[in-house]
This record gives sequence, C-alpha cells and structure tokens, in this order.
Amino acid sequence: MVNEKNLLCIVPSLGFDHFDYILPSSHSGGIVVLWCNNNIHASILLKQPRALHMLIYDPVSAQPSVVSGIYAPAQANQKAPFWERLLEFNAVINSSWCLIGDFNELANYNEKRGGQMPAPSRFTRLTKFLSDINAESVKVNGCLFTWKRQYMSNLIYERLDRAIARSDWGQLYSNAFLMHGCFSCSDHCPIILNTTIVIERSKAYAFRYQNFWA
Repeated sequence: MVNEKNLLCIVPSLGFDHFDYILPSSHSGGIVVLWCNNNIHASILLKQPRALHMLIYDPVSAQPSVVSGIYAPAQANQKAPFWERLLEFNAVINSSWCLIGDFNELANYNEKRGGQMPAPSRFTRLTKFLSDINAESVKVNGCLFTWKRQYMSNLIYERLDRAIARSDWGQLYSNAFLMHGCFSCSDHCPIILNTTIVIERSKAYAFRYQNFWA
C-alpha cells in the first residue's frame, strides 16, 4: 500500500524533489505526481476522487497551464459522477488544460484488439467528453495500445491510457506527442508525454556587399 512514508523514501531515489498524491481506495484510484522545480514550477490546485489537478508554469513556453493526473473508474456505477466532476472543472479554469492517465474508456474500434468487440455505447462517454470540452487525444508515436490481458487463449489489447489536450493546450504545445513504454510487471505500459516546444528563429541571411570602391 502506498503511503507518505514510502513515498518520502522512494521519490529522492527517482531524481525528483517534489511530489504529491491521492491514496488509493481498496487498491484502486491512487495517483502520484512527481516533478523537479528546476524544470517546471508546479502547485496543487485541487484533489478530487481519482483526479489530481496541478497548476504548471513552464519556463520555456512562459505560459501557465493546468495538468490533471487521472485514474478513471472501471466500475459502471462510478463513471457518471467522475466525468461530471471533470466537466465542472473544465467550466471554471481559464488556463490551458491537459489531462493524462488511465481513462478506462475507448474512443473508437481501433483502440481494441482481440476478444469480443464492445458495444457501441462503450465509445460514447469519451467521445462526448472530448466534444464537450473541445479537446482531442494527443497523437501517439509507435504502438497504440497501453493495456493487455490474457483471456483464455487470447491476448486482448486496449488503449486505456492517454493524454487529452483541450484546444488551448493543443495550440500552446502543438508538437506534443505520446510515446508508450514496454509492458513489464503491470498490465499497463508507461506513457510518456513529450511537450518539446520548437522555438522558431528568424532566418539568418548572409551579409553581402558589392565592391564598388575597390
């Protein structure tokens, strides 16, 4: 079980100097965020069940944004309240917004491989949320799937983890993309959000002159 004492021991060894967390309930819903203040300036805005919202100042972009760590419920009876809370949060933040984590939803049929195809209703919740907040999933470089399970003789893959960029965050980090790590001891693989900003520099022209006075 994750607790603050364990985190105080683990975090320095990972190379981070700050962290915050939401403890899991019945081994589910826990979130830990870690950061270094020499890379970004971060503060906790709000902790909700299965969501941790942070205000981030990125010295490179020189712009504030909100980044939310997400661990959405898999249980059907917990889904509606969770997504309602995210919609309410969307209505009150003025800074650009990015959400990253395990959303436990699919956006389309391509995000599942193996096993039975889910009912069309399985794709409704996430696509409606993206439409409601004017957002889209951050593009992925490489393999699409982030979760796998062995069911009888079949391997089932799904894209349950993603980053979601509201349009204002997408404009700020227009070159952002996700990379997915390898599966190891977990049924989820790690996801890495790259937000490298390309700073356009004015084109340098060579200095030339005509030698009229030679």
